[in-house]
Amino acid sequence: MASMKATEMEAASGAAMPGPAFMAYAKQHRRDVPEDAVFGQFEADDGESIRYARFPASKVIEPKGTIIFMPGRTEFIEKFLEDVHLFNQMGFACAAMDLRGQGMSFRPHPNRNKHFVKTFDTHISDVRAFFDKKLINKMPKPFILMGHSAGSHVILRFLHDHPDYVEAAITVAPMVKIYTKPLPAFFVNGLPAVMRALGQGAAYIPGHTAFKEGRWGWRKKLTHDDERFCDEDFFIKNKDARLAVGGATYRWLSEALKSCEKLNAPGYPEAIKTPVLMLQAENDRIVDNEGQTALAARMPHCRLVVVKGAMHEILKETDEIRAELWKAIAEFIDLENGPDFGPFVAPAK
Repeated sequence: MASMKATEMEAASGAAMPGPAFMAYAKQHRRDVPEDAVFGQFEADDGESIRYARFPASKVIEPKGTIIFMPGRTEFIEKFLEDVHLFNQMGFACAAMDLRGQGMSFRPHPNRNKHFVKTFDTHISDVRAFFDKKLINKMPKPFILMGHSAGSHVILRFLHDHPDYVEAAITVAPMVKIYTKPLPAFFVNGLPAVMRALGQGAAYIPGHTAFKEGRWGWRKKLTHDDERFCDEDFFIKNKDARLAVGGATYRWLSEALKSCEKLNAPGYPEAIKTPVLMLQAENDRIVDNEGQTALAARMPHCRLVVVKGAMHEILKETDEIRAELWKAIAEFIDLENGPDFGPFVAPAK
């Protein structure tokens, strides 16, 4: 286990990326909320309540910026605490919010187990409201969005619609398209429309159920790390059972597919001018890697990095795989001196 003395020595060394002491300390404390954390609720444009958190870099004299996390489907703020600790140690403040329909934010369906959304467009307006409500505007700049899966999808759409709010983004296993194999894509795309027409939009899609612990069905495809896999269940059992959300409904899938179609439309990714690091899980079986690669090639300032051996939840992967992820982050952000994204030069495609 890393001691505070070890991490302080590592911090004093001006490391270009977090070394073993930082990584071990963050892993050890990944289920501990930082003592200076602030949790609250803000009102979205439609009056609904969205949960957020701020994690100031209070022990840093001159913070290097703010990382703003967007969780993936079923996820909530606490799942990012390991990386919050890392960024804080490297001199960055952090913030996060629960997407509506999950975590402790408003849920549009009375059955909290059912992951249901009316439209993905409200996710975009909720992120904008997070900024416009002045909840993070006084935190140190530059602002860097960081998300996982569906959260990364929301980030990409937000960057298109609101290009002046943040300086850069890190998208981890972004939901650009949904992985459908072995089923044909036309079947997966058509089934939600048929079920909604039959009045079954709130029914679970095949293989999904109300929340239950452990590895089952699609949850087997998330990470190789059994300990980190249990982090989500830990917070649900020990902090608040209301954090849990079950499987996707046909309405959620239908709206996700519709939003993916918009993201991939002609001219849409080409209009995203913000510097983006796209981290792809080599062995992803939740989202479509071919779709990610194609979209990244169309974005003018996107750097695509394949994280070898990783499954979908790269942030919850083994120490070795997480080290590769953080190497890519360190190359994208100057962790020693603080990020400077202008002018940004994308690598040759």
